[in-house]
Amino acid sequence: MAELSAVRATVLTSSKVNAMDLWRRWEAMKSARALWEFDYQDIINYLIPGADDILHWRAPGMSRTEYIFDSRVLTYPQTLAANMQGAVTNPALQWFRLKFRLDALNKMQHVNGWLQACDETMLDVYNASNFYQASHTYYVNLGGFGTAAMYCTARRHAPGVHLQFKTLATGTYGIAENSDGRVDTLFRECWFSPRQAYQLFGEGVSARTIERMHQPQAMDTPERYLHAVYPREGRRPNKVDNRNMPFVSAYQDGETKEIVQESGYEEFPYVVSRWETLSKSPLGFGPGHLALPDVRVLNKLTELNLEQLVLWARPPLRMLREGVVGSVSLEPYALNVVTQADALGPLDFTGRPDLVQIDKADLRQSLRDIFFIDALQGLPPPEASKMTAFEVAQRIEQMQRLMGPAFTRLLSEMLDPLADRVFGLLLRGRALPFPPQEVIEAARRNAGQLDVEYEGPLARAQRGTDLRAIGDVVNMGGQIVGLRQDMTVLDNIDWDEAYRHAAGVAGIPRALMRDARDVVILRQVRAQQQQQLQEAEARREDATAMGRVAPAIETLHQMTQPAMAA
Repeated sequence: MAELSAVRATVLTSSKVNAMDLWRRWEAMKSARALWEFDYQDIINYLIPGADDILHWRAPGMSRTEYIFDSRVLTYPQTLAANMQGAVTNPALQWFRLKFRLDALNKMQHVNGWLQACDETMLDVYNASNFYQASHTYYVNLGGFGTAAMYCTARRHAPGVHLQFKTLATGTYGIAENSDGRVDTLFRECWFSPRQAYQLFGEGVSARTIERMHQPQAMDTPERYLHAVYPREGRRPNKVDNRNMPFVSAYQDGETKEIVQESGYEEFPYVVSRWETLSKSPLGFGPGHLALPDVRVLNKLTELNLEQLVLWARPPLRMLREGVVGSVSLEPYALNVVTQADALGPLDFTGRPDLVQIDKADLRQSLRDIFFIDALQGLPPPEASKMTAFEVAQRIEQMQRLMGPAFTRLLSEMLDPLADRVFGLLLRGRALPFPPQEVIEAARRNAGQLDVEYEGPLARAQRGTDLRAIGDVVNMGGQIVGLRQDMTVLDNIDWDEAYRHAAGVAGIPRALMRDARDVVILRQVRAQQQQQLQEAEARREDATAMGRVAPAIETLHQMTQPAMAA
């Protein structure tokens, strides 16, 4: 037991990356991934021909469509990706808002102003980077392969904070989960020429790389490296250096197995999403896997249909033995000399080509359903241009039901970690405004956790039930008040909180909402003004009454003066 404890202590306190252990773990990840690679290659062959091959190699410029006979299905993964980007991370909208987990901070207007400034800064950084280009490929991989991974880092040697995003090619990386089922480990293959490797890693590169860097025929030839990122065990949080950060970053030469650079990250730099997961693998399972049987059949039917068309256009001939003089010519208007009338003629074919067309139409519709092509249209189709507002709401609700599980996983595995990573990079780069004192105090108490609220059409559709519920309750309350002529039933609702919640769900800019404390002050001032107006009105009424009574008093006084004199 003592020896085991000593081993554990050595493992936890060691900060040195073991090169061979790193490579063995990568080999184990590749072995686990190999079970998926045949399906991945078929998805590439039939659905996403632009993706990098996995099981074989094709030079750039070589044909990538030799397996494809029906090209319409190639648009389905692209359409799903475009629908997801438009519904979740639409570049034309403010698709997220930061908020504090501590609701008291969210009710302070100056804190809301700081959050909005952070939102705008983050959106500007997203717009200035290649995020939207990389995210489209990310969504294509997620829908096609069921798993997608994106690398997020700050651009090297750039003034200010400029972010760079790279979606990893499927089949080039392996992942592992922690005990909560979240991906916190990623190993990937990357390729650098000797010249690039020296620029990135300096003197840490191997002697072989330095030698090849001075060879004109080898200095620009890419070579394999391994990049491993995983949680750091036994780190010292109080020690500020790159070897005590929460995550290890190690680059390893794929030929010599030497560690050429060891560093770290404050946040996990990779964003990894799965469409859905199986019980014994961290890799995802998505629409592309479900579509493979139908895609194979559809392409085979199209191939057979084309062969049938060739047979109908140029059918094989039947010929009596020695029934044709000379050789048979199939050229237009050719003359073939025969010894008898039926010596030469086409073979008769039986069959129903129209049935093949019906099967193909059914298969295409099945594939459209698998990729949510019809369900994820954000607007009603042209043939339904006269849809009512209720019908549009029902369509959005249907979209929410269909995409709900995948969207929830996308929030927790892509968008939340992405916001944490980008916020951390900007905060350390001093690109965000200085926070208010209340935020600093909350952070000191470990109560300043930030959450992300998403404002895309799909996110609003998911939260739209709150708006409808509030509207239904208000209408019901109005009916009860009308029937009973009693407004006490409305005391059950905190109308201020209901209105603020409805405004947040509707996506109203936070700068337009007053601080809750300012609302209280405004109401107190208004109540004082009303009280002053009432007191002034009362004084005016008293003065008016005195003005009416004064003449009568004066007359009475005059009438009583003579009597007193007598």
